[in-house]
Amino acid sequence: MALADYKVNRSTRRCCIENRELRDGEWYFSVVIEDGDQLVRRDYSAAAWSGPPDGAIGWWKCRMPEAGQRKLVLAPDAVLVDHLRRMSADPQQSALCFLLALTLLRRRIIRVVPSQPGTEQDRPAGSMRLQIIVDGSEIEIEEVEITRRQAESLTEALQELLYCEASD
Repeated sequence: MALADYKVNRSTRRCCIENRELRDGEWYFSVVIEDGDQLVRRDYSAAAWSGPPDGAIGWWKCRMPEAGQRKLVLAPDAVLVDHLRRMSADPQQSALCFLLALTLLRRRIIRVVPSQPGTEQDRPAGSMRLQIIVDGSEIEIEEVEITRRQAESLTEALQELLYCEASD
């Protein structure tokens, strides 16, 4: 099963610990856990957050939209691919580049180029070769292990890359 095949509900807009509505502009955390054959999303206010619960498949930090705030939409694919290309050349951006690559893989904008026998020597250890589906070009991305300490700031940086204001 591919990552894109997983179905996860939208935000409940309620803190599952404090049993209250999340306020406009409030930071909160979302967690996905397995419950039998289903994936369940739980939302936690920042005040109630003490880290992901045992068995969490994934978690991320979000912000409730402000009333009257302009709607954010996903940046165009071409813009995201351009960001990926530029970041892949900057070693200081390797963690954010890796997260962006995973996001683009999930959205099927890029795909992993399978290794051919005898070509692994050409590929640096800890990297993956990706193909941009639209034009067939390839890019090499460093695989990065992301620590919990890095996760919060990287999540915010990735959100800033992925979303832009919707035009009227």
